[in-house]
Amino acid sequence: MKYLTTCLACIMAVFIVGASAHAAEKTRFATPPWPGVEVKTEITSQILETLDYPTEQLQIGLSIAYSGFSSGEVDAFLGAWMPQQTAMLEPLVEKGVVEKAAVNLDTAVISLCVPKFVGDEGVKSFADLDKYADKFGHHMYNIEAGSAMHTNMEEIIKNDVAGLGDWTQTGVTTPAMLKEVTGKADRGEWVVFGCWKPHWMNLMMDMTYLTPVPGTEKFASNSKVYTVVRGDMKDTDPDIYRFLKQIKVTSQAQSEWIRDYGQKEIPVDKVAKDWISANKDTVAQWLDGVKAADGTPAMEKINEAY
Repeated sequence: MKYLTTCLACIMAVFIVGASAHAAEKTRFATPPWPGVEVKTEITSQILETLDYPTEQLQIGLSIAYSGFSSGEVDAFLGAWMPQQTAMLEPLVEKGVVEKAAVNLDTAVISLCVPKFVGDEGVKSFADLDKYADKFGHHMYNIEAGSAMHTNMEEIIKNDVAGLGDWTQTGVTTPAMLKEVTGKADRGEWVVFGCWKPHWMNLMMDMTYLTPVPGTEKFASNSKVYTVVRGDMKDTDPDIYRFLKQIKVTSQAQSEWIRDYGQKEIPVDKVAKDWISANKDTVAQWLDGVKAADGTPAMEKINEAY
């Protein structure tokens, strides 16, 4: 009997240590250098940290983010734009490596844009670009190589969609792209660039979204942004999973985050903290039914901290 009691005690000790070790594991977020995803991830991380769930933000590009799910090095990603990232994401979904937990933004748009004064001159769609190719220098600006936008535009150019076969694109970070684009627009130069909503560019720039043509569907479309998590998170971390599944944001809110962080250069942690403090009703919806690591209702922790 003594032996049995001792063994049961050992088993319980191992169980408790194992559970504690699992609880201490970090939720690792893939965080490409996109201001909207950076702020969204920082808000999410601050909330989880307040609930005593450790987090880590991995500053990596999109292709590395998706390969990180396969290698077990990434747990969640809040910026899965669809259909633009279909080729990268769907094979992982089919294998059960990841789950599309929820749509966190359903009012997204991706296209090419031109300054409004260029649109007023007759550039309204992809089909109009090649008519004025010399004014654009047969060139467009886009975000970094490896991103879905860059890869999909490479395919459009390769297939000579809308006569763009002899065009080139420069892929850089979003801040670098917009610095170049706004500089050219301010000088009255013609420029075309990758654009999307939500983003501060929609609050601060006068620009025209170009209408898609057949063959540009993967690049230019109304989009949805998904929260993607590793395939077993629902079972291993049910409270974290429930929280991530319930995150919903508006295009307006995310555009404001991007403006404050990406354009006004307010530190990302301050943008996140201020937003949480001012929007606890929304946070409460995200945390409905969620418990902190110690088992207390999540909003109790949030109200104490903010």
